[in-house]
Amino acid sequence: NFYMKIIKALGIYAAAEIFCLFIGLTLAGSSSPAMRVICSICTVGILVVLLANFAVKEAHSDLKQERISGEKASHAITAVSGITLSLPAIISWVLLMTSVSGGKFDFYRWYKLINAPFLQVCNLINANASSTALSMAQVYIMLPMVFVPAVTYLAVYFLTYRGIIFSEKEKI
Repeated sequence: NFYMKIIKALGIYAAAEIFCLFIGLTLAGSSSPAMRVICSICTVGILVVLLANFAVKEAHSDLKQERISGEKASHAITAVSGITLSLPAIISWVLLMTSVSGGKFDFYRWYKLINAPFLQVCNLINANASSTALSMAQVYIMLPMVFVPAVTYLAVYFLTYRGIIFSEKEKI
């Protein structure tokens, strides 16, 4: 169950990344700030909606399993699943920070691709593809984005699990 939750979570995240990468690269040619804002809202929205939907399904599944087995779902497994969703972004952010702070490699272009839902947000912060063009302040501005997947999944899961949103009686 532990590994399945993590694998499913990463699968949903990968699907969101691919979909957002397609949209982000399709619209990347536009240098219009308005177009970049619209694209950012769409791609971040796709990530949030896919992860929220997955969280609701997982919470309902755990509640159903509790009724059948009588055992409470492991919140530790859920927490690890949520944190795992942000690991690629956290690792890539650390690599970006390293490359900007004097690393001997250029990572910004890869950072944008690895974090496809935020590609246009990154372009709004700094459209250049080179790490040398970034300031440390810009890198720190990007830091909160790495937590969006984990926060989305965990918040929606626990709010659904507690019946605050999307109760099973409502069935999505």
